[in-house]
Amino acid sequence: MMTEAIGVDLGGTKISVARVDNEGRILARKKVDTHAEEGASAVIRRIVDLAASMKTPSVRAVGIGSPGQIDYEKGLLAGEAVNIPGARQLDICGPVRDALKVPCFADNDGNVAALAEAWVGAARGEKVVLILTLGTGIGGGVVIGGAVYRGATNFVAEFGHMSVEVGGRICPCGNRGCLERYASASAVARAACERLRVIPPPDSVLTSMCGGDPSAVTARMVCDAARDGDALAVEVLDEACLYLGVGIGNLINIFNPSCVVVGGGMSLAGDILFSRVRNVLQSGRAYPPILAAAKVVPAALGEDSGVIGAAKVALDATT
Repeated sequence: MMTEAIGVDLGGTKISVARVDNEGRILARKKVDTHAEEGASAVIRRIVDLAASMKTPSVRAVGIGSPGQIDYEKGLLAGEAVNIPGARQLDICGPVRDALKVPCFADNDGNVAALAEAWVGAARGEKVVLILTLGTGIGGGVVIGGAVYRGATNFVAEFGHMSVEVGGRICPCGNRGCLERYASASAVARAACERLRVIPPPDSVLTSMCGGDPSAVTARMVCDAARDGDALAVEVLDEACLYLGVGIGNLINIFNPSCVVVGGGMSLAGDILFSRVRNVLQSGRAYPPILAAAKVVPAALGEDSGVIGAAKVALDATT
Protein backbone atom coordinates (compact mmCIF):
# COMPACT_ATOMS: atom_id res chain seq x y z
CA MET A 1 0.00 0.00 0.00
CA MET A 2 1.38 3.39 -0.98
CA THR A 3 1.68 5.75 1.98
CA GLU A 4 3.03 9.26 2.17
CA ALA A 5 4.58 11.67 4.63
CA ILE A 6 5.32 15.36 4.56
CA GLY A 7 8.97 16.28 4.98
CA VAL A 8 9.96 19.74 6.19
CA ASP A 9 13.51 21.09 5.86
CA LEU A 10 13.87 24.10 8.15
CA GLY A 11 16.79 26.30 7.17
CA GLY A 12 17.95 29.71 8.25
CA THR A 13 16.92 31.29 4.93
CA LYS A 14 14.46 28.82 3.35
CA ILE A 15 11.80 26.36 4.46
CA SER A 16 11.33 23.51 2.02
CA VAL A 17 8.34 21.16 2.24
CA ALA A 18 7.60 18.07 0.16
CA ARG A 19 5.12 15.22 0.07
CA VAL A 20 7.11 12.01 -0.22
CA ASP A 21 5.91 8.44 -0.79
CA ASN A 22 7.23 5.34 0.94
CA GLU A 23 9.68 4.69 -1.90
CA GLY A 24 11.39 8.03 -1.45
CA ARG A 25 9.82 9.80 -4.43
CA ILE A 26 8.88 13.46 -4.13
CA LEU A 27 5.27 13.93 -5.25
CA ALA A 28 4.89 17.66 -4.62
CA ARG A 29 7.04 20.40 -3.16
CA LYS A 30 7.06 24.04 -2.05
CA LYS A 31 9.69 26.44 -0.76
CA VAL A 32 9.36 29.82 0.99
CA ASP A 33 11.66 32.25 2.76
CA THR A 34 12.11 31.47 6.45
CA HIS A 35 11.99 35.13 7.55
CA ALA A 36 13.80 34.12 10.73
CA GLU A 37 14.01 37.75 11.77
CA GLU A 38 10.30 37.57 12.59
CA GLY A 39 11.04 35.14 15.41
CA ALA A 40 10.48 31.50 16.21
CA SER A 41 6.69 31.68 16.56
CA ALA A 42 6.29 33.14 13.08
CA VAL A 43 8.57 30.45 11.65
CA ILE A 44 6.46 27.72 13.25
CA ARG A 45 3.26 29.24 11.83
CA ARG A 46 4.88 29.22 8.39
CA ILE A 47 5.76 25.54 8.76
CA VAL A 48 2.20 24.71 9.82
CA ASP A 49 0.71 26.54 6.84
CA LEU A 50 3.08 24.89 4.36
CA ALA A 51 2.55 21.42 5.76
CA ALA A 52 -1.23 21.90 5.76
CA SER A 53 -1.13 22.90 2.11
CA MET A 54 0.55 19.58 1.30
CA LYS A 55 -1.74 17.29 3.27
CA THR A 56 -3.72 14.60 1.46
CA PRO A 57 -5.67 11.58 2.78
CA SER A 58 -2.60 9.41 2.12
CA VAL A 59 -0.33 11.45 4.42
CA ARG A 60 0.52 9.40 7.49
CA ALA A 61 2.72 11.84 9.38
CA VAL A 62 4.98 14.89 9.20
CA GLY A 63 8.73 14.94 9.75
CA ILE A 64 10.83 18.05 10.37
CA GLY A 65 14.57 18.38 9.89
CA SER A 66 16.03 21.33 11.77
CA PRO A 67 19.42 22.74 12.69
CA GLY A 68 20.33 22.73 16.35
CA GLN A 69 19.99 20.18 19.11
CA ILE A 70 16.74 18.28 18.61
CA ASP A 71 15.15 16.25 21.38
CA TYR A 72 13.71 13.53 19.18
CA GLU A 73 11.64 11.98 21.94
CA LYS A 74 9.84 15.22 22.80
CA GLY A 75 9.85 16.97 19.43
CA LEU A 76 11.67 19.96 20.86
CA LEU A 77 14.40 22.18 19.55
CA ALA A 78 16.27 21.80 22.84
CA GLY A 79 19.36 23.83 21.98
CA GLU A 80 19.71 27.00 20.01
CA ALA A 81 19.45 27.17 16.25
CA VAL A 82 21.72 30.10 15.58
CA ASN A 83 19.78 31.34 12.55
CA ILE A 84 16.37 31.47 14.27
CA PRO A 85 16.03 33.99 17.13
CA GLY A 86 14.24 32.67 20.20
CA ALA A 87 14.35 29.05 19.05
CA ARG A 88 15.35 27.44 22.34
CA GLN A 89 13.25 24.79 24.10
CA LEU A 90 10.84 25.31 21.22
CA ASP A 91 8.06 22.81 20.54
CA ILE A 92 8.30 22.42 16.79
CA CYS A 93 6.07 19.36 16.50
CA GLY A 94 3.07 20.18 18.68
CA PRO A 95 1.60 22.99 16.54
CA VAL A 96 1.93 20.87 13.37
CA ARG A 97 0.38 17.83 15.05
CA ASP A 98 -2.53 19.90 16.39
CA ALA A 99 -3.24 21.61 13.08
CA LEU A 100 -2.94 18.62 10.74
CA LYS A 101 -4.24 15.92 13.12
CA VAL A 102 -1.40 13.54 12.24
CA PRO A 103 1.76 12.56 14.18
CA CYS A 104 4.76 14.84 13.83
CA PHE A 105 8.42 14.06 14.49
CA ALA A 106 11.58 16.16 14.42
CA ASP A 107 15.26 15.36 14.05
CA ASN A 108 18.54 17.16 13.44
CA ASP A 109 19.16 18.16 9.82
CA GLY A 110 22.37 16.14 9.69
CA ASN A 111 20.52 13.02 10.79
CA VAL A 112 17.80 13.42 8.17
CA ALA A 113 20.36 14.04 5.42
CA ALA A 114 22.20 10.86 6.39
CA LEU A 115 18.93 8.90 6.48
CA ALA A 116 17.94 10.15 3.02
CA GLU A 117 21.30 9.26 1.46
CA ALA A 118 21.18 5.81 3.07
CA TRP A 119 17.60 5.27 1.87
CA VAL A 120 17.61 6.44 -1.75
CA GLY A 121 20.89 8.29 -2.25
CA ALA A 122 24.62 7.73 -2.52
CA ALA A 123 24.71 5.22 0.37
CA ARG A 124 21.67 3.17 -0.57
CA GLY A 125 21.91 -0.30 0.98
CA GLU A 126 25.06 0.42 3.00
CA LYS A 127 25.33 -1.00 6.54
CA VAL A 128 26.95 1.90 8.38
CA VAL A 129 26.67 5.37 6.86
CA LEU A 130 28.22 8.64 8.00
CA ILE A 131 27.51 12.01 6.43
CA LEU A 132 29.38 15.29 6.73
CA THR A 133 27.76 18.40 5.26
CA LEU A 134 30.21 21.18 4.45
CA GLY A 135 28.47 24.53 4.65
CA THR A 136 28.64 27.48 7.05
CA GLY A 137 29.63 24.86 9.60
CA ILE A 138 29.96 21.09 9.36
CA GLY A 139 26.95 18.98 10.16
CA GLY A 140 26.88 15.24 10.58
CA GLY A 141 24.72 12.18 10.83
CA VAL A 142 25.03 8.45 11.43
CA VAL A 143 22.78 5.69 10.08
CA ILE A 144 23.33 2.10 11.20
CA GLY A 145 21.28 -0.70 9.69
CA GLY A 146 18.92 1.81 8.09
CA ALA A 147 18.16 3.62 11.37
CA VAL A 148 19.49 6.92 12.69
CA TYR A 149 21.93 6.54 15.57
CA ARG A 150 21.08 9.35 17.99
CA GLY A 151 23.27 8.61 20.99
CA ALA A 152 22.34 8.57 24.66
CA THR A 153 20.67 11.99 24.66
CA ASN A 154 19.68 12.43 20.99
CA PHE A 155 22.57 14.84 20.32
CA VAL A 156 24.98 12.63 18.39
CA ALA A 157 27.04 13.52 15.29
CA GLU A 158 28.39 17.00 16.01
CA PHE A 159 31.25 16.13 13.68
CA GLY A 160 32.09 19.76 13.04
CA HIS A 161 33.09 20.17 16.68
CA MET A 162 35.65 17.39 16.68
CA SER A 163 39.03 18.82 17.72
CA VAL A 164 41.60 18.49 14.95
CA GLU A 165 44.09 21.11 16.16
CA VAL A 166 45.03 21.36 19.83
CA GLY A 167 45.11 25.03 20.78
CA GLY A 168 43.76 25.95 17.35
CA ARG A 169 41.27 28.53 16.17
CA ILE A 170 38.54 29.54 18.60
CA CYS A 171 35.11 28.17 17.73
CA PRO A 172 31.77 29.76 18.71
CA CYS A 173 30.98 26.52 20.58
CA GLY A 174 33.68 27.45 23.11
CA ASN A 175 36.25 24.90 21.99
CA ARG A 176 39.47 25.44 20.04
CA GLY A 177 40.57 23.69 16.88
CA CYS A 178 37.16 22.41 15.77
CA LEU A 179 37.00 20.78 12.35
CA GLU A 180 34.50 23.30 11.03
CA ARG A 181 36.96 26.13 11.71
CA TYR A 182 39.29 24.55 9.13
CA ALA A 183 37.26 22.58 6.59
CA SER A 184 33.80 24.14 6.27
CA ALA A 185 32.91 26.27 3.26
CA SER A 186 33.02 29.39 5.41
CA ALA A 187 36.45 28.41 6.79
CA VAL A 188 37.84 27.94 3.28
CA ALA A 189 36.54 31.35 2.22
CA ARG A 190 37.88 32.96 5.39
CA ALA A 191 41.35 31.44 4.96
CA ALA A 192 41.56 32.64 1.36
CA CYS A 193 40.38 36.12 2.34
CA GLU A 194 43.03 36.38 5.06
CA ARG A 195 45.83 35.35 2.69
CA LEU A 196 44.68 37.75 -0.03
CA ARG A 197 44.68 40.63 2.45
CA VAL A 198 48.23 39.92 3.61
CA ILE A 199 49.98 39.26 0.31
CA PRO A 200 47.77 39.79 -2.76
CA PRO A 201 49.52 37.70 -5.43
CA PRO A 202 50.00 39.32 -8.84
CA ASP A 203 47.91 37.94 -11.71
CA SER A 204 45.93 35.77 -9.29
CA VAL A 205 42.94 33.90 -10.70
CA LEU A 206 41.28 34.15 -7.30
CA THR A 207 41.84 37.92 -7.11
CA SER A 208 40.18 38.29 -10.48
CA MET A 209 37.23 36.09 -9.46
CA CYS A 210 36.49 38.21 -6.40
CA GLY A 211 36.90 41.47 -8.28
CA GLY A 212 39.86 42.47 -6.13
CA ASP A 213 37.75 42.37 -2.95
CA PRO A 214 39.04 39.61 -0.63
CA SER A 215 35.87 39.77 1.47
CA ALA A 216 33.88 38.61 -1.59
CA VAL A 217 35.75 35.30 -1.87
CA THR A 218 33.63 32.14 -1.60
CA ALA A 219 34.60 28.50 -1.17
CA ARG A 220 33.38 27.85 -4.69
CA MET A 221 35.76 30.49 -6.03
CA VAL A 222 38.62 28.85 -4.14
CA CYS A 223 37.81 25.44 -5.62
CA ASP A 224 37.43 26.85 -9.12
CA ALA A 225 40.67 28.82 -8.85
CA ALA A 226 42.51 25.76 -7.52
CA ARG A 227 41.25 23.80 -10.52
CA ASP A 228 42.82 26.52 -12.70
CA GLY A 229 46.12 26.16 -10.86
CA ASP A 230 46.00 29.30 -8.72
CA ALA A 231 48.78 28.81 -6.16
CA LEU A 232 47.06 30.57 -3.27
CA ALA A 233 43.80 28.69 -3.85
CA VAL A 234 45.67 25.37 -4.06
CA GLU A 235 47.37 26.14 -0.74
CA VAL A 236 44.04 26.95 0.95
CA LEU A 237 42.30 23.89 -0.45
CA ASP A 238 45.21 21.60 0.45
CA GLU A 239 45.04 22.78 4.06
CA ALA A 240 41.25 22.38 4.28
CA CYS A 241 41.39 18.88 2.79
CA LEU A 242 44.17 17.89 5.17
CA TYR A 243 41.99 18.74 8.15
CA LEU A 244 38.91 17.21 6.51
CA GLY A 245 40.83 14.02 5.82
CA VAL A 246 42.06 13.90 9.42
CA GLY A 247 38.49 14.35 10.68
CA ILE A 248 37.06 11.71 8.36
CA GLY A 249 39.91 9.37 9.25
CA ASN A 250 39.05 9.70 12.95
CA LEU A 251 35.41 8.91 12.20
CA ILE A 252 36.33 5.92 10.05
CA ASN A 253 38.48 4.54 12.87
CA ILE A 254 35.64 4.99 15.38
CA PHE A 255 32.59 3.86 13.39
CA ASN A 256 34.04 1.37 10.85
CA PRO A 257 31.57 2.65 8.21
CA SER A 258 30.88 1.09 4.86
CA CYS A 259 30.21 4.54 3.35
CA VAL A 260 31.10 8.13 4.19
CA VAL A 261 28.99 10.67 2.31
CA VAL A 262 30.23 14.24 1.92
CA GLY A 263 27.52 16.77 1.12
CA GLY A 264 26.90 20.49 1.27
CA GLY A 265 27.92 23.07 -1.27
CA MET A 266 31.62 22.25 -1.18
CA SER A 267 31.00 18.64 -2.23
CA LEU A 268 30.04 20.00 -5.65
CA ALA A 269 33.73 20.74 -6.24
CA GLY A 270 34.06 17.08 -7.20
CA ASP A 271 37.38 15.35 -7.70
CA ILE A 272 39.50 18.36 -6.80
CA LEU A 273 38.16 17.93 -3.26
CA PHE A 274 37.66 14.16 -3.06
CA SER A 275 41.03 13.20 -4.53
CA ARG A 276 42.78 15.31 -1.89
CA VAL A 277 40.73 13.85 0.96
CA ARG A 278 41.31 10.29 -0.24
CA ASN A 279 45.07 10.96 -0.48
CA VAL A 280 45.09 12.19 3.12
CA LEU A 281 43.20 9.09 4.27
CA GLN A 282 45.55 6.78 2.41
CA SER A 283 48.58 8.50 3.93
CA GLY A 284 47.82 6.76 7.23
CA ARG A 285 45.15 9.00 8.73
CA ALA A 286 42.80 6.02 8.94
CA TYR A 287 43.66 2.49 10.06
CA PRO A 288 44.17 0.65 6.74
CA PRO A 289 42.02 -2.45 7.41
CA ILE A 290 39.10 -0.21 8.44
CA LEU A 291 39.69 2.27 5.63
CA ALA A 292 39.61 -0.54 3.08
CA ALA A 293 35.93 -1.17 3.87
CA ALA A 294 34.88 2.49 3.62
CA LYS A 295 33.83 4.33 0.49
CA VAL A 296 34.07 8.13 0.56
CA VAL A 297 31.56 9.55 -1.92
CA PRO A 298 29.74 12.79 -2.75
CA ALA A 299 26.11 13.16 -1.71
CA ALA A 300 23.59 12.34 -4.44
CA LEU A 301 20.39 14.07 -3.35
CA GLY A 302 21.50 17.69 -3.05
CA GLU A 303 18.92 19.97 -1.45
CA ASP A 304 16.30 17.19 -1.59
CA SER A 305 18.03 15.23 1.18
CA GLY A 306 16.40 17.38 3.87
CA VAL A 307 12.78 16.84 2.86
CA ILE A 308 13.27 13.19 1.87
CA GLY A 309 15.06 12.37 5.12
CA ALA A 310 12.51 14.22 7.24
CA ALA A 311 9.70 12.32 5.54
CA LYS A 312 11.57 9.06 6.17
CA VAL A 313 11.84 9.89 9.87
CA ALA A 314 8.05 10.27 9.95
CA LEU A 315 7.38 7.12 7.93
CA ASP A 316 9.71 5.02 10.10
CA ALA A 317 8.18 6.33 13.31
CA THR A 318 4.65 5.39 12.23
CA THR A 319 5.29 2.01 10.60
